[in-house]
Amino acid sequence: MKLLLDMGNSRLKWAVYEQGQVQVGSSLPNQQISQTALFGLWQDLPAPSQIAVACVCKSHVLAEVQTAMAALWPALPVMLAATQAQAFGVSNAYPQSEKLGVDRWLALLAAHQHYPGGSTIVDCGTAITVDFLAADGLHQGGWICPGLALMKSALAQGTEQLPFADSDYQLQAANNTEMAIANGVLAAAVGLISQAACRPNLTQLVLTGGDAEVIAAHLPLAYQLDANLVFKGLAIMLGDQ
Repeated sequence: MKLLLDMGNSRLKWAVYEQGQVQVGSSLPNQQISQTALFGLWQDLPAPSQIAVACVCKSHVLAEVQTAMAALWPALPVMLAATQAQAFGVSNAYPQSEKLGVDRWLALLAAHQHYPGGSTIVDCGTAITVDFLAADGLHQGGWICPGLALMKSALAQGTEQLPFADSDYQLQAANNTEMAIANGVLAAAVGLISQAACRPNLTQLVLTGGDAEVIAAHLPLAYQLDANLVFKGLAIMLGDQ
């Protein structure tokens, strides 16, 4: 059994990987990460044979997680995934390869293996990231924009009278400000992804991330929804196919 961690900008996500299967555990907001909370998540797990971590969050959050893992499994080394210039059949488009976020790199590795033939990979998280991957494994670069909640937060912080509110997302004209904001940011995300999917020779659209289902429900085109793309990339880095 292998323990896989995806430490994002806002949440810690983790999964157990065994015999090609990903079993996802309960996620934890970064602001709630503590030794007590982490022990509650993992103390009843059997000892893993390997641990792999993808981290794009702040260093003190990673340190908290590393301390908990060292206490639970003191003899077990932890692989901290890093972006590479080339590996597992994928070539990074960034001249400074380490500047590409490791979560994006892992999604590229997983898409190349599990969705061959050229793909547009969209991670709908705190930020929405888009990466273009040719059939031969050549990364063609990508785009980044704020995610749904971040777009709403930017409006709330940058204006006097546009509040942040949790509202349902719909692609329709709204008759109140809160819904107008929610629907507007959804339309922006749908438009971004629809434009990204127009690139030639990239035959599949692969969506992942916390808001993927919300956005996917309003897309006017075919897609693959894979919530475990980063976990699958970590498994590849650990040597599992």
